[in-house]
Amino acid sequence: MRKKILLLAFLSAPAAFSFAQDAANNPEAELRYNDGVAKYESKDYDGAIAQFDEVIKLNPSFDKAYYNRGIAKMDKKDYKGAIEDFSSTIHINPSFSKAYFSRGFLKYTLQDKEGALADFSRSAELDPSYAQSFYYRGEIKFTQGDYQGAAQDFTKAIAAKPDYAYAYNDRGSAKKMAGDYKGAIADYTRATQIDPKLAFAFNNLGSAKKKAGDLRGAIAAFGFAIQINPENYMAYNNRGSARFELQEYKDAITDFDQAIKLNPRYAYAYNNRGTARYKLDDFKGAVNDFNDAIRLNSSYGYAYLNRGIVRELMRNPDAACNDWETAKSLGISVADTYLQGCE
Repeated sequence: MRKKILLLAFLSAPAAFSFAQDAANNPEAELRYNDGVAKYESKDYDGAIAQFDEVIKLNPSFDKAYYNRGIAKMDKKDYKGAIEDFSSTIHINPSFSKAYFSRGFLKYTLQDKEGALADFSRSAELDPSYAQSFYYRGEIKFTQGDYQGAAQDFTKAIAAKPDYAYAYNDRGSAKKMAGDYKGAIADYTRATQIDPKLAFAFNNLGSAKKKAGDLRGAIAAFGFAIQINPENYMAYNNRGSARFELQEYKDAITDFDQAIKLNPRYAYAYNNRGTARYKLDDFKGAVNDFNDAIRLNSSYGYAYLNRGIVRELMRNPDAACNDWETAKSLGISVADTYLQGCE
């Protein structure tokens, strides 16, 4: 049985717009700067950029004008231009911590993880009270498989912002990946206490409880995730998986049905429903589900493995062996056990 579980929280917003109003005692520059701030606040990004352009002409060393122009460019998705402005800010003022963070955020967005890591580290060094620098650095370490380092950064983010629900959630994910299910459950629980509307945190709590063997607790947590977000097809799939392990196959199928209704292209739910149908001796229905899983994901090794098992029970050994060969070629090592009976 194969399932997919959401691990990380949604990324939170980047550094807030800087509203400082100081143009080095140049009245005209200050007026244009303040007008740029006002235009930005009204979402007139082009107008804001034009005003900051004029401020920079009047005072080329005004760091906040570069920074705020970069923020406006970022909102226009001019990431290259924004990075250039944040770099100019840093050149003028090497201690401008938010400029490092914002540049790091864009580098992360553009998949320059090493560059982002360096910028988040410098931002954290300059301003240890800014929780997001640690949070995003932790995100990068998590994606690199450094779960211990990620957990340490999420801990620092929490120290700077004790009500940081996303950091608790993601520290829980780092602990879960490291096999610390008790610690993961504690962190996911704290995230849901801080923000009871975080459906993904309840989904993750359910996955950790399932790993720890608390299937009833997992079902309850997935239920909360569904209650908060009835469109959460992954939570339906995951609750179905827990019900499957409790041998509640009909209830599991009901959950997999709903997951498929919400996302007809979710191959995992088809495979899981097929496995539950197999347990109820609905071999034809099971094969149809495995066919759909493979149609949606031709590299889905477990779907081939499971279809082969059912085909053998349907007295079609040649087709079963072909499925197990394909499963093996896709990296499913357990297929070797089934292939022993094939010629």
